Amino acid sequence: MPTPMEKQPEPALDYVPIPKERYTSREFARLEWERMWTKVWLLAGREQDAAKPGDYFTFEIGPESVLIIRQRDGSLAARFNVCMHRGNRLREPGRGHAEEFSCLFHGWRYGIDGTLAAALDPHCFKQGLPVEKLSLRPVRCETWAGFVFVCLDPNAPPLRDYLGVIPQHLDPYLFERWRIQFHATLEIDCNWKTSVDAFNEAYHLSSTHAWTTEFSDDVSTVYDCYEKHTRMIFPEVQASRRHPGAGSVTPGIRDMFLKRVGVDLESFRGGEREARAAYAEAIRKLGLVLGADLSLLNESQMCDDFHYTIFPNVTFNTHSLFVWVFTHRPHPDDPNKMLFDFWDLSNAPAQDIARPATVHLNAAAGETLTGKCNGGDLMDEDLYNLPRIQKGMNSAAFRALHLCTQEVRILHHHDTLMKYVEGRLRE
Repeated sequence: MPTPMEKQPEPALDYVPIPKERYTSREFARLEWERMWTKVWLLAGREQDAAKPGDYFTFEIGPESVLIIRQRDGSLAARFNVCMHRGNRLREPGRGHAEEFSCLFHGWRYGIDGTLAAALDPHCFKQGLPVEKLSLRPVRCETWAGFVFVCLDPNAPPLRDYLGVIPQHLDPYLFERWRIQFHATLEIDCNWKTSVDAFNEAYHLSSTHAWTTEFSDDVSTVYDCYEKHTRMIFPEVQASRRHPGAGSVTPGIRDMFLKRVGVDLESFRGGEREARAAYAEAIRKLGLVLGADLSLLNESQMCDDFHYTIFPNVTFNTHSLFVWVFTHRPHPDDPNKMLFDFWDLSNAPAQDIARPATVHLNAAAGETLTGKCNGGDLMDEDLYNLPRIQKGMNSAAFRALHLCTQEVRILHHHDTLMKYVEGRLRE
């Protein structure tokens, strides 16, 4: 089924100030962890990162570390990354392959299914070594569209129920066929919500990314709020309605869009509408070469950014041939720090795209994405703001966020968050 395009009714939300303490308080971060992070489904990685039996990758969230392991029957399983003898972490963060997991402290060994296989000098344990108690503790693990999710709550509803409208909206992109072409993790001096907020509205475009208004339309962006998750359809291949070239085929549209996908600019005639149609047609032709199935996508999906936030911390910047996926992870004990994951996935099944190594960057040390990936300069404009916002939130002069209708997704995100924190939502 095609992606639904209908505009959602405006949510019944009060435009009230959002206290800064939700971004700066250790006590609020503790409540988030206990009442929200441990209850929701969290994006942990891609199935391609554990393709064969014994392949694994880790997922770090707050104080926890989880191993996601491909089983011998082809299924995926998740276990807490902790030896049940003395609590040693079995694997460092990252990807790898194991025929078994052996603790480097005392050599306890576990099968890839998590079962305790052997303990050194078992006769020394007068209380015995009950396998059912000492095997690696399981974590809920389910998949959708090639993405792997985990949930720390064993009683949570199935992933599909949690995702709500998301599969209906995004299944037409066939993400299970896509491959990672860039992956980075950045340490940033800001709260995880500061980062989520930055990508939840187009209101910042004309200031933070002023150069893009020649081919991106912040004014015409459509915002939709669902039960837990949100969407915005952000028009591209058209100038902002506040740009002097609005309604015309600007040089930016010609050079950064039409020319880039092979539209013959010498013969091209027409205005903005014709430019979008020409771009969409060229993308479909390119998709055939790349082996991409675009048959369920409409013209808007060829041109525009279909931007989704999966509560609490996943951002999808969705295009027909690439998608940027961000996860915004909390720091284990400092609400003023976070980890930002950036996956760039390519819709090119006909190409053999080797899984690149993960790039680790420290934004506080001045490390940036510019020159390391497509769109790195654009991303760095957003990331530049984040630690400065966080510092400002810690000022005595700043009390609360004061939001407008273009920031409704932020308001909705907080409304959902507070339902968990206040105990009104438990799944």
